[in-house]
Amino acid sequence: MIHRTMSRAGMLALVVLMLSTVALAGCGSNNEAEAPDTTPTERVEVKIGFAAPLTGDNAVYGQGMRRAVELAFKEANNSEEVMAAGYEFVLRAEDDQADPKQAVNVANLLAGDTDVLGIIGHFNSGCTIPASPVYEDAGMAMVTVSSNPQITSQGMRVVNRIVARDDAQGAYAGSLVLEDLGFDRVAVIDDSTPYGQGLAEEFVLEFERLGGTVVSRDQIQTREVDFQALVTRLSGIEPQAVYYAGAHTEGGLISKQMGDAGFNVPVIGGDLIFSDEYIQIAGEGNAEGDVATILGLPIEQQARGQDFLAAYEAEYGVSPEAYDSYAYDAAVIFINAVLEAGPDREAIIEAIRAGSFDGVTGVIEFDENGDNKQQIISAYRVVGGAWEQIQQ
Repeated sequence: MIHRTMSRAGMLALVVLMLSTVALAGCGSNNEAEAPDTTPTERVEVKIGFAAPLTGDNAVYGQGMRRAVELAFKEANNSEEVMAAGYEFVLRAEDDQADPKQAVNVANLLAGDTDVLGIIGHFNSGCTIPASPVYEDAGMAMVTVSSNPQITSQGMRVVNRIVARDDAQGAYAGSLVLEDLGFDRVAVIDDSTPYGQGLAEEFVLEFERLGGTVVSRDQIQTREVDFQALVTRLSGIEPQAVYYAGAHTEGGLISKQMGDAGFNVPVIGGDLIFSDEYIQIAGEGNAEGDVATILGLPIEQQARGQDFLAAYEAEYGVSPEAYDSYAYDAAVIFINAVLEAGPDREAIIEAIRAGSFDGVTGVIEFDENGDNKQQIISAYRVVGGAWEQIQQ
């Protein structure tokens, strides 16, 4: 029964996407005509929580994801299925500032609000890891885009991850760098966060297993800005590339300072450098040839990516960020779970973990640990000041 209804989520996703690209007034008139038969006079408010960095260096991701979730709720609230059920989905968004301590505070706020039925978030692995036990204790389902393997290895029944894991991404990158890009001497840097440390470790394991040589291992700190000493030392070692696991802000500065120093080897990084802001920080000339792996496929190649892209741009006048379509799917997963199981925390946990969802990003099914069964990675290179896909 759950499997059947979760499959219906694909239809709901398509319906709500279409609502933003067709005349809403026309759809509204049809709904009004059927209202006496299908729509209750009062709608029950269904509150879903959201936690991500809405300020600070990672705010570009958190704000984009919030927009995507709000779009999903707006479209769903205009759909016949949700109106007939008598629900109205609303969002309670909290800023975790990409800070683990603040993430726990946010988790306690959301878990303590008995009207909040589930959580979309967090974004950073360093926030999701300490926050997830709070949601587990509260019996409140979460769907996250955080990628550190530890998140789903804790055996928590409420935790679900909609993207691929860092061990999949790191192994992919190790193979890409050695076998496809042809670099066998690489310097490795991480940003001291659980995300960065985990991704770098997985990269090194695969890169060395295939015969590559890691010529140095270094760590930087988040919000660090001066990398000249590091750049000078690395240039003396003469690696063929620098593998960086961390956020786009520090990564962009590393690329910039490498280029300014005449240390002209590519920076290769994970999904968090896959942002236009990375290129802006580094400068187009310095970023040229830099490479990023991402979790999943580009929006244009996602199952309903073109529809989502059109709807998002029509609503907000900007293009979505890398994780916005996943945040949208997370929202519709919750919408469908409520339609299936009702506005009950425990029932929603079971509906999400047991279901199959045909969404914007593809078919999503969670395994017994809460990981998405589809682990898809792709790669991009900066060419002419823009990210260009090089491998799927």
